Amino acid sequence: MERSNFIGGSDIAAVMGLSRYSTPLKIWAEKTGQIEPDDLSDKEYVQLGSELEDFIAKKFERKTGMKVRRAPQRYIHKQYPFMACQVDRLIEGTDMLLECKNASAWKEKEWKDEEIPLEYILQVSWQLMITGRKKGYIAVLIGGNKFKFKEIQADQELFDKMTEAAIKFWQMVQDKTPPAATGDDNEVLLALYPKSDEQIQVIEEMNDCIATLQKIKADIKELDLQKDALEAKLKEAIKDNL
Repeated sequence: MERSNFIGGSDIAAVMGLSRYSTPLKIWAEKTGQIEPDDLSDKEYVQLGSELEDFIAKKFERKTGMKVRRAPQRYIHKQYPFMACQVDRLIEGTDMLLECKNASAWKEKEWKDEEIPLEYILQVSWQLMITGRKKGYIAVLIGGNKFKFKEIQADQELFDKMTEAAIKFWQMVQDKTPPAATGDDNEVLLALYPKSDEQIQVIEEMNDCIATLQKIKADIKELDLQKDALEAKLKEAIKDNL
């Protein structure tokens, strides 16, 4: 099953517009075959991450006393076959799983105290609900010399929101209807529409529209807050004077 045929755990944050590393339009363009996914196989940090996965899993075993094994398959949602995931490790004798991460020292603040980067929370939550497991752990090696592991519980309400976003997104993939571009999509837009003076102007206009739309949404939110505050004040005044 090729990655273009499903939404995986590493896709879901971008699908929901919550990733710092990708966008809905970029994922859509990859799934529809209009652009090739970034080839990271020759990147040293990717190679090291793959090689360190086994070390991180074994470190987790030593720290927790739990035993892990490689997941034997790709898991597919029973109702929605375009929703799937791969899992780094399963924890033996339990309904729990383990996701292994390798982070640079620059990312240490993202793992402070009980913090977990949002993309990884969504990834593990996606894995838990698709595999039908109740609890997951995420283990991380930071800067090559700090090890942490943290717990993530299955969350049905969160998964329902992810599923809703995934269904809408996959319909766009099937219909070849692109999601809205964001300010981070210039390269994707240039890949989708070969560079020309006219298309550069279109992209600039789109960016202006996006910026204006974001401002309008912020203004609406602020006006809604003001409206709610005024309504509450009026209700209180009416109540006091009855």
